[in-house]
Amino acid sequence: MSNLKKILSEYEGEFNPNGWTQLEKRLPKPSFMQRFGKFIVGWAAGALVVAGVLVAVLWNNDEKPSTDEPIAKSEISNAVQESAGDENVVSVSDQTATPSAEISEPKQTATATEIVEPKNTEIAESKVETEPAKQSEPVVSNEKQDVSSSNQDNQPKQTPKTISEPSFSVSCDKRCTPATAKFVAVGVEADCEVVWDFGNGKQGNGNSTTCEYRKKGTYTPSASLYRGGKLLKKTTLNAITIGETPTVDFSWRSTDNTYTFYTGRTLNLSYKWEIDGKSFSDKSVEHEFVRSGDYPIKLVLTDGECSAEATKSVKVVISHVYFVPNAFTPDSDGVNSTFGPIGEDMDFKTYSFGITNSRGDVVFTSTDPAVQWNGKINNVGTDVEAGVYYWIIKTVDRYGNSQTRKGTVNVMR
Repeated sequence: MSNLKKILSEYEGEFNPNGWTQLEKRLPKPSFMQRFGKFIVGWAAGALVVAGVLVAVLWNNDEKPSTDEPIAKSEISNAVQESAGDENVVSVSDQTATPSAEISEPKQTATATEIVEPKNTEIAESKVETEPAKQSEPVVSNEKQDVSSSNQDNQPKQTPKTISEPSFSVSCDKRCTPATAKFVAVGVEADCEVVWDFGNGKQGNGNSTTCEYRKKGTYTPSASLYRGGKLLKKTTLNAITIGETPTVDFSWRSTDNTYTFYTGRTLNLSYKWEIDGKSFSDKSVEHEFVRSGDYPIKLVLTDGECSAEATKSVKVVISHVYFVPNAFTPDSDGVNSTFGPIGEDMDFKTYSFGITNSRGDVVFTSTDPAVQWNGKINNVGTDVEAGVYYWIIKTVDRYGNSQTRKGTVNVMR
C-alpha cells in the first residue's frame, strides 16, 4: 500500500489547459434571482456605508466649528472610495461564493462604518487641539458673505413704491371781491375723485379747480376724497376771509377857478385824492387851479385791506375875474363917471384895453388896469357923443394864462 502511495505521489499527469474551461461549463450557473439578490445586497451595503459617513460628518459639524468641514469632505470621499472598493469585492466574490458569503457582507459594511467614525473624530479633535479657535471662524463664512454681497450688488436695486398721503390746499390771488381762489389736490390715486365744497354753497371736482367769490364774507372750504362712490376722507381747509372792494365814483362843480370834488360814498372808508400834483384825504376837496389845461383827478377808496381807484379828466379854463359895467355917466361928478374893469386881483403880466365907436374909430386905449376911460377921446380930447361903444380887454397873468373879453358900454350924458 505504501508503495502504491509513493507511486501515485510521484505521478504527474499531463497538463490540459482546456480543463478549467470544461470545468467551468460543467459547474451549475446562478439563476437570475440569485444575481439580482447579490446586486441588491451590494448596493445596500454601499448605501449604508455612505449614510454612516454622512451621519458622522453631520454629528461632528454640530459639535465642532467650521474647521471640520474640509476633513469631513475628505472623509466622505475616502469612505465613498472604500465603499466602492467593498462593493467590488462583494460583486466578485458573489460569483463563486456560497449563500453563506452573502450573509457575511453586512458585517464587512458595519466594520467599515466603525472604522470611518473614529477616524473622522480623531482628525477633528486633532484640528481643535492644534489650531486656535479664531482661525476656525471666518474663512468659509466670509467667502459666503462676500459672494452674497456681490450678488446683491450685481442685482438691480428696486425702490419700494411709497404711497403718499393726499394733501389739499387753497390759495387766493387777492382777498377782495371779486376774488379767485385756486384749489389743488396732490397725491391722489387714479381711481379716486376729489369733490370740493367752496363754502359759498357751490361745489367743484377734480384735482385742480377755481372758484370766484363776489361777496364779502368768511368762507370755510373743504375737500372730500371718494373711491367708487365711497367717502374715504374729508379735510377742512383754512377759512378764507374776503373783503369788499369799494365802488369808486366822484363828481365836481366849479366857481370861477375853484373846483369842488366829492364822492357819494358814505361808508367808513379812507379817501385819497390826487389833484394837480397834490394829495388830499378828505371826503370832499376844494382846489383852485391857476393854469388852464386838462387835469387827471384820481380818487382811491380803501375799505380795510381792499381798495379801489378811479381817475377822471377835468378840463380847466382859467378866468381872469373882474367886473365890467355896461353903462356910465361921464358928467356925474365922480359917481360912475369912469369906465373900465373892476376887480380885486388885477395884477396881470400884460394888459390891453381898447374902446371904439360904432364906426370903428378908436376913442380910448390903456395898458394899465388902474387907468379907466373918462368919456373923452383918449381921456384928453373932446367929449364923445352919447351912445353905444365897443370894448375889448386882453389879459395874461403871471402863470401864462391869457384871456380875451369883449362887450358894449352905453355912454349916458
